[in-house]
Amino acid sequence: MSMSTRRTWLGWTLGLGLGLLPLACASTQHREAQAPARIQDSAPEKVAAQRAAARGLDLEADDARWGVEAAQERKRADRKQPPAAQATQPTPKGPVDLKTGAAPASPPPSQ
Repeated sequence: MSMSTRRTWLGWTLGLGLGLLPLACASTQHREAQAPARIQDSAPEKVAAQRAAARGLDLEADDARWGVEAAQERKRADRKQPPAAQATQPTPKGPVDLKTGAAPASPPPSQ
């Protein structure tokens, strides 16, 4: 082999090696399997999870002390009952006597 042939062969080999090196190291992107869509926790489930995480706080004793469960029961009972129609008085036009809550018998004299 002559010197020029050796250089040409070396150039081609080096070029081919440098060209193949990135292709040999490169790989396709691995797509991770997507997790299924997560169902959102409901409000009672969130409260239960938070209470379960707070083990040393004696939350049950605090609830009994402050009547939390009784208040929740009253709230549930209020929701079950239909709202009662409240009797409202029509709003009087003009001045109102704050002591009696009624309109004065005669209008004040105009000046």
